[in-house]
Amino acid sequence: MLKFMFIALIICQFVHMPNLLAKEIDLSNMSDPSGIFEIALCARPSPDTTLSLPGHAFVSFAHIKQNGDIKLTSIGHTTDASAISALNSYFGDPVSGYLGEEKYTSSMQRCLQIKVNKADYDRAFDLTASPLQQLGLAGDNDLVLRSYALSENDCLTFMIEVADVLKPLGLNVPARGSTELPLKYMERVISNN
Repeated sequence: MLKFMFIALIICQFVHMPNLLAKEIDLSNMSDPSGIFEIALCARPSPDTTLSLPGHAFVSFAHIKQNGDIKLTSIGHTTDASAISALNSYFGDPVSGYLGEEKYTSSMQRCLQIKVNKADYDRAFDLTASPLQQLGLAGDNDLVLRSYALSENDCLTFMIEVADVLKPLGLNVPARGSTELPLKYMERVISNN
């Protein structure tokens, strides 16, 4: 049920239904015969509503085809470590982490939805691939393992890496504060663009 709600919210964003929690910008400079390409940088608050989930940042990639079909992939850098272990990673050793498909969203999340050219979309999407895949040692659907350490290599780090790909197009990517929560950072990204 949660996955369905997440997909419905993201689809509403990408088919241009009004959403007061998303801002749209257009960094594309050409049309593409295969459709529209959009990247959404998103974050949810901490704690999140009644589920008390920690804040989180993630990236959604959407290809809206000419026939109206939408291919949507939402990816975040996360960990299966306990909350205490993840919190301790801020002060010490990283924990095991991975890039994974998002399974939850929040009605309070904020997004910056960015229309881009296909080449820029592909360059950003390449960040979701495993280095082992490029060597032929992993498949398209294999888990992308990345160590996880709060404020050094976490969900915001991944979102900023994707945003940095779009900097040459004019996206303003502010420096991250060392203790800044995902939603506060996302609000600064939105206000700077």
